[in-house]
Amino acid sequence: MNEECIGVNYNLAKAEADKIDARIIEALKSGHSFRVEAGAGSGKTYSLNRVIEWIQANKWSDYNQKKQNVICITYTNAAVDVIAGRLAKDSFILPSTIHSLAWNAIKQYQSVLIEAVTTNPEYMSNEGDSNQVTEVAYTLGHRYKENGIQYLYHDDVLKLFCQLLDNAKFRRVFADKYPLILIDEYQDSYKPIIDHFIEFFIAKGVGPQFGFFGDAWQTIYQSNKACGEIKHEKIKVIKKGSNFRSAPRIVQLLNDIRPELPQKSAIDGFDGEVLAITCDDYSGVRRAERNFKNELPANEFRTRLNGIKAKIEQNIPADENLKVLMITHKVLASQQGYERLLNMLNDALRNKEDPFLIFFVDTIESIYYALDTSNTRLLFDTLGIKRYPITKKSEKKKWKILYDQLTKVRTKKAIDVLKTVIDSQLIPIPPKVDKWYRLYMDAPEKKYAPKATIQQFLQLDYAQFIAVRDFLYPDAQFSTEHGVKGEEYDNVVFVISRGWNQYQFETYAPMIMNHASIPKGKEASYERNRNLFYVCCSRPKKRLFFFVTVPIDSSFRTFLAKLVGKENILTYQQFMEVSN
Repeated sequence: MNEECIGVNYNLAKAEADKIDARIIEALKSGHSFRVEAGAGSGKTYSLNRVIEWIQANKWSDYNQKKQNVICITYTNAAVDVIAGRLAKDSFILPSTIHSLAWNAIKQYQSVLIEAVTTNPEYMSNEGDSNQVTEVAYTLGHRYKENGIQYLYHDDVLKLFCQLLDNAKFRRVFADKYPLILIDEYQDSYKPIIDHFIEFFIAKGVGPQFGFFGDAWQTIYQSNKACGEIKHEKIKVIKKGSNFRSAPRIVQLLNDIRPELPQKSAIDGFDGEVLAITCDDYSGVRRAERNFKNELPANEFRTRLNGIKAKIEQNIPADENLKVLMITHKVLASQQGYERLLNMLNDALRNKEDPFLIFFVDTIESIYYALDTSNTRLLFDTLGIKRYPITKKSEKKKWKILYDQLTKVRTKKAIDVLKTVIDSQLIPIPPKVDKWYRLYMDAPEKKYAPKATIQQFLQLDYAQFIAVRDFLYPDAQFSTEHGVKGEEYDNVVFVISRGWNQYQFETYAPMIMNHASIPKGKEASYERNRNLFYVCCSRPKKRLFFFVTVPIDSSFRTFLAKLVGKENILTYQQFMEVSN
C-alpha cells in the first residue's frame, strides 16, 4: 500500500490485525490447536507467514535436535512453491499439498499398501498388465498397473492415509515426525482426513499441534469432500476481522451478509460503490429451457452485459481493471458463444492445450488484429521475427490479400480460416496443426476429441474461437465465479443469472439475511449458494455491480435493497441513462 493512502482506516485495521496475530502466536506457544477464521481480504496469508517466521526463529533447536519437521499444507502446488521460496533450502518447515504429505507418510509401508489395494477392488484398475502387485506407487495421479506396480489415483492416496491413521503404531510414528501441522485454506481440506486428525489427535490431546488457517464461508468446491468449518471444543477459534482489500462501502456489505465476523476496512480516501442493475425493464419473451428458465435470450443478455461493461469503463480510471463473474464455464460459453467448442474440448480448452485453439487464438487472431490496426510490431512479434521484408509492394499486397480473405472467412468455418492461412504461405503452420489438417483431408472420421472427429471439430464456426479469445483467457474480463477465489479486482460485475441448477442466488441469497427461510432438507444448497455469493461479493476493491438478469421477487428485492440501498437499484435503461 502506498504511504499516501495510509490514514485512519488503515491504522485502525492494522492495529486490530496486529492484536489478532499476537493471539495466534500465543496459541502457538501454548501448544493448543487453533483455528484462524479469516474473512476475505483479512490478510490470512500474512498471518500464516508471521507464524512461519516465528517458528523458524523460536523452534529450530527443538525440532532440529529431534529430527522433526513442521508441515505447512497448502491447497495447490503453486502455493507450495510460494512458501518454499521464502524458506532456507535446509529448513525444517516443509510446505506440502495434502496429497504429498499423505504419500510421504504411507509410502514406506509397502506390505500394508499392497494388501490394501489387492483386497479392495476400488483401488485396482483394468488398465495395464495382469502381473501380481509387487509395489504400490503414486506419480501422475492416474490409476493403472504396469510391471507389477499398481499406480494410485489422487483420492486413493488420501483414503489409504486415513486407513493407516486407524492404526495406533502408525499414528505414533506420524506424530513423532510431525509435531506441528499448519493447514492453509483449511475449509477445502479432505474431510475424512480432518475427521481422523480430530478423532485421534485433537480430541485426545495427543500428537501434533494443529493450526488451521482459512474461511468456512469460502468453501465453494463441492467435488472434493471439503470439510468446511472445523469445530471442536479443544480447537481455539481466533477471528481475524480486518479487511485490507476492499473499500469501506464493500466491507459494510460483507458485514451485512456476515455480521458474526465483522471487518474493518483498511482503505482510506475512497468509500467505494455498490449498485444493483436489474432487467425489470425487459418485456420480451424469456428463455424456457430447463436450466435457463426465465433467463434473458442470449443475444439480449450479451447486448446488456456489453452495454454495462462499456458504461462502467467510461467512468472508471484507465488504470483500473474490471472483471465480470459468471456462474460456470458452461454458462459462460452458452452466453458468449463457444458452447460447442467447450463441449468438444472440455479441459483442453480450459487449460489451453489444444493445438488448433492455440494457433487460432494466439497466432491467427493476433496477426489479424495486427493487420487490422497496422501494428507492424505486433505482426513481427507474433511471427517470432525481428524484421520482415514487407517493404516491397508485392509483399504488402500479399498481406493485404490475406487480411481481406481473413475478414471474409472469419465469419465461416474453422477449416475455411485454416485453408486460407495455409494457402497464403505467409504464416508458419505448427507441426501438430499440419498433421491434423492432413488427417482431415485423408481421414476425416479420425477421432480428435472425446466428443468429436477431426472433421466435426474443424467444421465448427470460427466465431467459437473468437469468442474464446474474448472470454476465457487470463487477461480477459470474464471469468467463472468459482475461478476467482483468492483473486481481487478493482471493479467487479457479479452476474446473477440462470444456467446451473445448483446455484439460484435469487432464491437462496435472501436466506442469508433472514428475508426468506431455509427449506427443510435444503441446508446444503443454501450453504453452497451462500458461500459462492460471499466469495463473489468479496473480490472487488472499489466497486461492486450486481447485474440481475432473472426476474426479481419481493424477498430478493428486499434483500438487494438492504445490501445496496433502494436508491441504488436501477433498471438497465436507468443505469445506461445515468450521466457520467
